[in-house]
Amino acid sequence: MKKITITLVLLLFFKAGYAQTDTLLVYYRQKALDYQQRIKMAEHQLSGAESKVKASQSGRLPQIDFHSRYRYFGVPLQQAPSGDNPTAPGVEVHNFYSLNLDLYQPVLTGGYLKNTKRSAESETKMMEDLVSMNKQEVMINSDMMYWEAVSKKELYRLFIAYKENIGSLLKVIKDRVEEEIVGKNELYQAKVRYNQAEYMEIKSKKEYMVSIMNLNRLAGIPVNTPSDVADSLIVAEWSEAAVNITEQALKQRPELRYLENQISKYEYDEKIVGSKYYPQFGVTAGGKWGSPSPGLQIDPAFNYYLKAQLNIPIIHWGQRKEEVYTAHQYTEISKLQMEETRDRITQEVESSYYQLERSQDQLNFAKSSLKNATENVSVILDRYNEGLSSVLEVLEAERDWQKTYMNFILAKYELNVAYSQYLFAIGYFSQL
Repeated sequence: MKKITITLVLLLFFKAGYAQTDTLLVYYRQKALDYQQRIKMAEHQLSGAESKVKASQSGRLPQIDFHSRYRYFGVPLQQAPSGDNPTAPGVEVHNFYSLNLDLYQPVLTGGYLKNTKRSAESETKMMEDLVSMNKQEVMINSDMMYWEAVSKKELYRLFIAYKENIGSLLKVIKDRVEEEIVGKNELYQAKVRYNQAEYMEIKSKKEYMVSIMNLNRLAGIPVNTPSDVADSLIVAEWSEAAVNITEQALKQRPELRYLENQISKYEYDEKIVGSKYYPQFGVTAGGKWGSPSPGLQIDPAFNYYLKAQLNIPIIHWGQRKEEVYTAHQYTEISKLQMEETRDRITQEVESSYYQLERSQDQLNFAKSSLKNATENVSVILDRYNEGLSSVLEVLEAERDWQKTYMNFILAKYELNVAYSQYLFAIGYFSQL
């Protein structure tokens, strides 16, 4: 009687910490960062905010403007009689025109220029934080899609191995049927399991290819490109945090810095709104060429002038109060958003750390179960060769091994996902 010599095709897995991060994970992170339009849009917003700062600084400098004016009077203005002939009527003037070049220097603006600059600087910092926020979102999404692609690949390889195991058993049973050692029922039982294994292989390949397409799309790679990912998932090594991770997250997360700068911007905007109701003072120096000219002569000529202008608002019927109050509401809303975001980040940190701990427990259990399932297959095969176990017991042991190995892969996947989510929660990605 032939003896079964099936060898389980165990997939290799290795243990590595994030100090030995999967290099392909880092590669896809960078590809996604380089490609994602949301980051490019945020960078354009940052450039616009930086230009706004420069524009606010120029408001303090003297302004030079050119302007012209022309007026025609149907009923002319008549000049006084000349001294040489006091009885003769004065010259009639129909056309008034001038070309002016003015230099204006603001002196007092009620804080408008100062607060406009500070508001623009706060907005620039907001845009820097927005870029960081978008980058961390892209990196966590890249991690999630990468881990999914690797897990789908490892599952695909598992189902190939499982099919090969059943295939090896099927060949032995066929030989035994031909030798009339066993009945055809054992052959049919093995064929049913083989067909199931083949179906699972086809299905897992489809899921693996779709996950690669999703990863390619995020990274800006043509979706049908056969991109490379690791054959198996790493096992993230981590230890209990030595510092208060919630405080660490509140310091590192760009969402809070964004809201802090937004509050600052809105506070300056309140002052900008109120600035027009404070005294305004400026001086102007200019030159004018046109007609009438000095001495009210018809022929055009050049003249110059100096002008000082002081404006003191007195009564606006509560308009300043209401406009400042309206602007103040945006500040209050941002403060509430800050409180809400702090609570959300605190919950994210606590939740992600809990999931990380439980995912580690889950992986430890799955690893132990896989060892037992592997030993069980070996024992059942020996018993089958000795005629003490049925082929159905062998098939059940093989299926238990396949399910246990699948649980092990999924446990590795969930641990890596939990670790990436934990790194996101404490603001690790925003520091890269």
